[in-house]
Amino acid sequence: MGLTVRSVLPDAAAALRSLAAVGVIAVIAALWGPPGSATSAVAVAAVAGATAFQDSPRSRIPLVYLVSGLCGVAVLLGTAVSGLPVLFLLLCALWCAGVAMLWAHGPNTGLIGAASGALMVAATSAGTPVSVGAALGTAALAVVGGLSQAVVLAVWPPQRWRAQRDAVVAAYRSLAADARRLADGRDDGWAVDTEPLVALREAFTDVSGPTLRRPAVYRGWYALPERIAATLTDMANGPRSEALSRVLEEAADTMAAVADTSRAGRVGTHVSIGRFDSVVTEIDGPESGTVRRLSALLHEVAAMRLGDFVPSTPDAVRLRRPELPTSVRSAMDTVRGHLNQDSPVLRHAVRVGAAVGLGGGIAQYAGIPYGYWIPLTALLVLRPETAHTYTRCVGRVAGTAAGVVVASAVLVPFAPAPVVSLGFAVVAVGIAYLVSGVGYIAMSGAVAAAAVFLLDVARAGTPSSLTDPLIATIAGGALAVIAHVALPDDELTRLAQRAGELLKTEIDYAATVIKGYVHERENATEEMTAAWQRVSRARSAFEATTGAMRLESRDFRLWLRSYRTAINSLTSSCTTLEAHMPTRPAGVDREFAITVDEFVEALCGDPPTAASPWTVDAAELEAAAQRLREAAPRERAEDGSSRVLVAEATAITRSLTAVAISPVPISAR
Repeated sequence: MGLTVRSVLPDAAAALRSLAAVGVIAVIAALWGPPGSATSAVAVAAVAGATAFQDSPRSRIPLVYLVSGLCGVAVLLGTAVSGLPVLFLLLCALWCAGVAMLWAHGPNTGLIGAASGALMVAATSAGTPVSVGAALGTAALAVVGGLSQAVVLAVWPPQRWRAQRDAVVAAYRSLAADARRLADGRDDGWAVDTEPLVALREAFTDVSGPTLRRPAVYRGWYALPERIAATLTDMANGPRSEALSRVLEEAADTMAAVADTSRAGRVGTHVSIGRFDSVVTEIDGPESGTVRRLSALLHEVAAMRLGDFVPSTPDAVRLRRPELPTSVRSAMDTVRGHLNQDSPVLRHAVRVGAAVGLGGGIAQYAGIPYGYWIPLTALLVLRPETAHTYTRCVGRVAGTAAGVVVASAVLVPFAPAPVVSLGFAVVAVGIAYLVSGVGYIAMSGAVAAAAVFLLDVARAGTPSSLTDPLIATIAGGALAVIAHVALPDDELTRLAQRAGELLKTEIDYAATVIKGYVHERENATEEMTAAWQRVSRARSAFEATTGAMRLESRDFRLWLRSYRTAINSLTSSCTTLEAHMPTRPAGVDREFAITVDEFVEALCGDPPTAASPWTVDAAELEAAAQRLREAAPRERAEDGSSRVLVAEATAITRSLTAVAISPVPISAR
């Protein structure tokens, strides 16, 4: 039920270990747990497993703790009051509306909240009241199921994560050695050892695959060492003093401590960064600029190593003890900022609460068999999206209905024992892992099939039906669409979503073209064609939205004119780049290729969310463009393609900066 979390499957072995943990908790719950507890235990284990697979190199295990606790509370409350229909409906509506506000922190967090709501809604699937003792036992097993994934993750981390950790350690050890050589004056032919940095980037990225939007906290793991290396190179080419040598020595000690993965390394990092700060104050000469830059980079590195809260990143989950209060306050402030009528997150929460409450009421009082699928479907398919709302909602309903039909086609003729249904549920969870990157329709089908098998365990002894859950699913999908129609986002919110979608597709098109200058790709032409088609569809949707609005505000008309100008300029730059793209990007300088990749990452920015449909970090993008301009003379392309790339990258930066400083005017509201 909760495998709606977008997971990035690390490797097959990691998936099998996660499924093994799900299977173990299923057996334990079936043999020794209260009746029906296997449903919640397996579901929470699956949710925690999907959460652990998210593509973030930090805070995985603490996040699994958090997910296990949240889902455990949902299971406890849902099972405890399942025998009180009015209270249960009110609690479900309020809980689902409340956790829907978690979309303010991004898609993964929002989907985790939806999973907890699904667990609460499914508490009535057994159809019999549950005692307080049984509710406590069920919730405890659910939490144990989630924590089992943390144990698996801690004992056997995926191979890719181990490779990333080793690459980070090697890079900082190499940088520490380079800083010591520079501090000792051994700079005859001095240069940063780039091999560990190249290996680090390769461990975190797949340059041959499609461009992915990753948060800044992810990119920092391989981008920060590269920027430190560039700063050390500037120091080697600049003025030197005794104070600078001491700064370099302390910087080397700090990076060596960061490379120590033991507990002693945490203590050493804290001590070393303090000593580094004490010697930085002695610098006041011409080298002070590069020292300040090195200081800022090392502080960010230390923050990532110590788990400190970094305000510049969107990730608010920092569960190490000293930073927990700051993280909680930041998370609450973010949610509180969306408690206004114009927020798409709040409107989504209202839609979810209304749909779950109404759907649950229909299921309770209309006597519909398998009626719990009405609020469950509405909860699983509703999203805080404006672009392609109905298309995607209908697609998710279709996927859910297909999953229900397939699973019911197995249950109805064979009527398997509960333990066999649990086995089918584990298999469906594995299929959900496999199709997690295929698309939302396939994912919805796999999740629905797993839910059908799990809920059949709770309904042990009751004959299965093929048509009843399908009818309830379709009714729930219709209720979700009605909720969108009855409680739509306001015009400017829809415009912001459409503008964000257009900007995102334009940026994806630009990133696809730019990467073709430095990386060979098997299907480059097909990728660029597909990217351009997405741009065309997004542009049509944007123009349709603006055409349906009354442009009475002068500020609004000025914004619309400047936005269209910037987008047209961006399209023109992409067209020029595509026209001058080299046939084969052979002989490209490695450092130039890395600089181009950095520009693409800054160009893509952070993944769009319901809270911020598009954002452009103009400062980061301009810094990346400047590094690209500085690296261009080292490129040896004879056809001038590198000069075209640098020129159009500068134009793209200028266009996106114009968009960033011209948001939709508030006065237009």
